Amino acid sequence: MQLKRFFKKSKIIDVKSADFKGVLEELLATVPDSALGTADRKAIMQGLVERENAISTYLESGICMPHMRIDGLKQKYIFAVGRCDHQVKIRDNEEPKNLSMVFLLLSDDHVEAYMDTLSMFAKIFSADSEVVAKIKGAPGLPAFKSAVAGIFDTGRPVSILPSETKADKTGGALRKKLYEEAKTNDLVVRSAVKIAKVAKCSTILIQGDTFKNFPDMSKLFVGSKVVVVSDKPALPVPGSWQVINVRAFSKSRFSQVRSALMIGITRGIIGAKEKICCIGGVLESDKVDTIVILDMEKEYADIFTGQKNLLPEGVKPEVIERVIDIATELSVEGREGKPVGCIFVIGDIAELKPHIKQLILNPFYGYKPEDRNILNPFMDETVKEYSLIDGAFIIDGNGILESAGSLIHTPDFKLQLPGGLGARHAAAYSISLMANCVSLVVSSSTGQITLFRKGQMLPITEKKRE
Repeated sequence: MQLKRFFKKSKIIDVKSADFKGVLEELLATVPDSALGTADRKAIMQGLVERENAISTYLESGICMPHMRIDGLKQKYIFAVGRCDHQVKIRDNEEPKNLSMVFLLLSDDHVEAYMDTLSMFAKIFSADSEVVAKIKGAPGLPAFKSAVAGIFDTGRPVSILPSETKADKTGGALRKKLYEEAKTNDLVVRSAVKIAKVAKCSTILIQGDTFKNFPDMSKLFVGSKVVVVSDKPALPVPGSWQVINVRAFSKSRFSQVRSALMIGITRGIIGAKEKICCIGGVLESDKVDTIVILDMEKEYADIFTGQKNLLPEGVKPEVIERVIDIATELSVEGREGKPVGCIFVIGDIAELKPHIKQLILNPFYGYKPEDRNILNPFMDETVKEYSLIDGAFIIDGNGILESAGSLIHTPDFKLQLPGGLGARHAAAYSISLMANCVSLVVSSSTGQITLFRKGQMLPITEKKRE
């Protein structure tokens, strides 16, 4: 969905209030009654304040992102943005915090992509984001408005082959070197297109994070189905191209590809019988140096044996995608620099319950489904902290976290697992046999992420190498 049509610069203001409620009142004042439809302004205010006191929407980048779904809203989304240059008391029980921006998001209650939109903005506003740097560096309100408007623009891609001007030819070795590298990239990519045709590949997959700034390659892939894999939430790609956001596990070539293919299958972007031509190189090297042809039917033969679909009925693809994303963060970052071992089980709760027993009091009990949905980006730190508890996370097909610290107990099976795998993998293997579910395991020793489906094991990431 193009969100830019819901964005108006008239709803970007300088806020003066020193408390969160006052800031919200200033932002809501920019929204006319006609846009709110039948929604009650006072109820919106009360809901936003209560949500903030229950679960903070403050991000480490110095941005606060209050949000709310509303029944009766006139349009699908309403955005209002406040620029801050002072401290704001966000929650009643906390000290004031320095804010650079308050980004208010209101959504109609019937918008299905609400959680995805929320997650996308949370990634854009991460602490190391270029967007945040531009917002904080804006010298005045007009410049701030332009920086915020840039969030909704895809931007103009740069060319893969920069023009070599006369000044470039006479003006230094660095520019010449960059030009020669770009020529090499252009040659490799063109060769990959020819190889893809000979190998009868139906999809070309580009590892977008090979480039620091993603180049314009649209002319090279005319008529081709193109999928770009990247850790970056927004890339300047043609509208017909698909983008799969996956975090890199390491700096090795194609470190993202296996998990990206898994997400592509669950979303329906990639078919189980397709051939894929993968193009990429070392992350942020700006050098395309590898072409790989993958036959999906052979690559994922075990996982599709005896079943038509990878996902159980009722499990949304975006839920698996989000779980893989969090599992990768636990694998890469972990706690105190070490991977955190944990299990995620996703499926029908009624079917899973006979095989689950709580080891501790359920920390998610009593919270609203929306507040404990794994698609909610503000649940990330909560899940990471609870991952230190023994036991599994149990998640329904819509992404609602039913429990943490859950013991999996199933009948004894003759385990058909490789040597060296422990109790977590055995539990994930057995529950995938007993119930129509997907289970993911993060290994505490190697950081490897493994998916289990119907007793079949599929490594999502490779083992860490010292």
